[in-house]
Amino acid sequence: MLLKKKLRVLAIVLICGFLSATAQESFNLTDLINMTLQENYQLRIMRNQKQMADNLNTIGNAGMLPTIGISSDRTWDIQTSEANLYTGATRIGDNALSTGFNAMLAVDWTVFDGFSMFARRDRLGYLASLSELEMKYFLEQTIADLTIAYNLLIRERQLLESYRQSKEVSAFRLELERRKLDIGSGNALLYQQALVDYNHDSILVIDQQMNIREQEIQINRIINRNPRLPFEPGNDQIDLNGVDPMEEIVEMSIANNRELERTRLMEMLAESNTRIERGDRYPQISLWSAYSYSSQTSETGLIESALSRGPRFGVRVRFNLYDGGRQTTNIRNALLEQESATIDADDTNAYIESNIVRLSARYDAFVQQYRILLNSVEAADKSLTIAREQLQSGAINGYEFRQTQLASLQVKNQMIALMYAMKVIETDIDRITGTLIDRVL
Repeated sequence: MLLKKKLRVLAIVLICGFLSATAQESFNLTDLINMTLQENYQLRIMRNQKQMADNLNTIGNAGMLPTIGISSDRTWDIQTSEANLYTGATRIGDNALSTGFNAMLAVDWTVFDGFSMFARRDRLGYLASLSELEMKYFLEQTIADLTIAYNLLIRERQLLESYRQSKEVSAFRLELERRKLDIGSGNALLYQQALVDYNHDSILVIDQQMNIREQEIQINRIINRNPRLPFEPGNDQIDLNGVDPMEEIVEMSIANNRELERTRLMEMLAESNTRIERGDRYPQISLWSAYSYSSQTSETGLIESALSRGPRFGVRVRFNLYDGGRQTTNIRNALLEQESATIDADDTNAYIESNIVRLSARYDAFVQQYRILLNSVEAADKSLTIAREQLQSGAINGYEFRQTQLASLQVKNQMIALMYAMKVIETDIDRITGTLIDRVL
């Protein structure tokens, strides 16, 4: 008796341990986004690229600061020489040593280059802003992908529940046909048909479980989490927020859309490149100065030793008179790039506006379908309840019951798919208007 109690306790402990080991973690969308912000590989790379652009955005890289350099050299010269002078004397040096030491500190500062340095300064600022914008754009796109993937997981789990309910209905029908056979009032054909339908619904459940697992792996990839780990969404329903009127969406897009902001930056970059190219048509003026020190010794020659030191300074002017027309070509191409950037900005603006009109019209149509499907789902539930009662009473056969069951399943799945499609549109609009991060966080 005592042994049985111990075995029972051990079994309970093992079962509890197994359940706790296999329990899935639950994450809501905010949790997944926070994990993505910390762990996503591409986001970390984008942060590094942004930091590199910020590091380059200095007045020194723009050419506004002087360059300072120091140089020195030390020489030893051993020569054997013989010199016959005009005076008739002869100077002979056998392995004579001559030494020299030179050092110089030089400063060079371009004070005018046709305003190109100011254009380069603007260009570096635009590139830094562009790098930050691209990081924000990638961040928004990643959050949008994660939002859609998260709601897709909810949709797949809702479909799984729908298939399970349908499987339970098929199990009810199969059991009913089996009991009829047992008491001699059944039909073997109807039983086999019920068995086929039950097996079909069982396969749908298994297939849907596989879809859910694949979606979990996809989300784990985005948040850089072990793909083997399953989890449950913190929500069991897709939350719909609705969309603003189309005019307000267009206005917010013009003010906040990352793609439009990027085209504006590309316009300014093209304009700064044009100013840089035009700067070469002006003279370049530089100030320079140097302080040099030089000492020499010689065992032969007229001078035994020499020492000199002191500063030098001056102004340097360089003006390109003719370079084969290359500068003119560069300016023309820069102007064409500037024009292309303006055209691209107009095209992006038109595309975004047309996309908003399309998404808004589709969402309005989905809202109308949603209201109709609400009534259809309610009617389908009532129809299935009536069909179960009639099947038990023998008023309808298994085939007619199956048609009612499939119709109910189809309506429910249509509602699930519609809510997901509406959420995708909401996410796209939030991303276009630049409000996605505030909306989901």
